[in-house]
Amino acid sequence: MSVRVRASIDEAKLAEWFGPGGPPANGLMKAAGRARDTSKAIITQEGRIDTGQMRNAITSELVETGIFRKRVVARVTAWAEHAKYQHEGTAWNGMGYIRPVRAKVLRFKPKGSGKYVFATKVKGVKGIKFLKRAVDQLTPYDFV
Repeated sequence: MSVRVRASIDEAKLAEWFGPGGPPANGLMKAAGRARDTSKAIITQEGRIDTGQMRNAITSELVETGIFRKRVVARVTAWAEHAKYQHEGTAWNGMGYIRPVRAKVLRFKPKGSGKYVFATKVKGVKGIKFLKRAVDQLTPYDFV
């Protein structure tokens, strides 16, 4: 015995489902917002704050929704120039140093100091992977 089944897809409903206001997009934006807020908290906990510029430059946004690809994409981004170095670290392998490229010495203000320091080399900083750690902490409940 066999049964013949016909199904039709309502393209308008499908577009509504995968659109910017649909359930997948709403859930993903909730999770992206949670990852954004967790990243900011990690930066604060790790003491990587001077002016707060990097923490305040972390954003979350809905990047893509689409019926044809049937996917929804969100992005959490740290826009500050130095965020990459705080996330990934710089020359941190126990013996790596940061050295000047176009000058004889490096000039910088250490955290908590108002005076400049001049050095021919400095140890790098260990990366704290704040974005990766925030995403790793997401649970299924963060999408609801």
